[in-house]
Amino acid sequence: MTVRVSTGLALSMLGNYGLRAMMNYGFIDVFSGDQPLSPDQVPTGTRLAKITTDSLDFVIGSQADGALVLGQDDLGVLTKQGTWMLEGVDTGTAGWWRWHWNSFDDDAQSFYYPRMDGLVSESLILTSTSITPSTSVEIDSFNVQFRG
Repeated sequence: MTVRVSTGLALSMLGNYGLRAMMNYGFIDVFSGDQPLSPDQVPTGTRLAKITTDSLDFVIGSQADGALVLGQDDLGVLTKQGTWMLEGVDTGTAGWWRWHWNSFDDDAQSFYYPRMDGLVSESLILTSTSITPSTSVEIDSFNVQFRG
């Protein structure tokens, strides 16, 4: 699986915070092309879509207003809770995603911001990778797990 975490998220996971605590109530952007080598880097490709709960506009600091809610199953797999909706903002083929925490992040080069990148069709399953501004689709499956 090609899931990469930023330095900020890795440091948080080693400290007093877990992945669920750091990323709960965030949002996901979907991009075209190849993901960058690290989530510390500026996104590559074109931002094609945003994923929020119920297609609502995401509001930084809110635990509602489109914020994505995470659950956890008995095996330690993080899973989506509620209705996660992808809303297209541009035209292209989805290649990768970036998950942002619920605080400010300008997508600049940074070793601070907790972020996670992954490939579409691995942990983020889309019925079609073709996206247009009129695309509105419910996310059926988003699962993240780490195995030693």
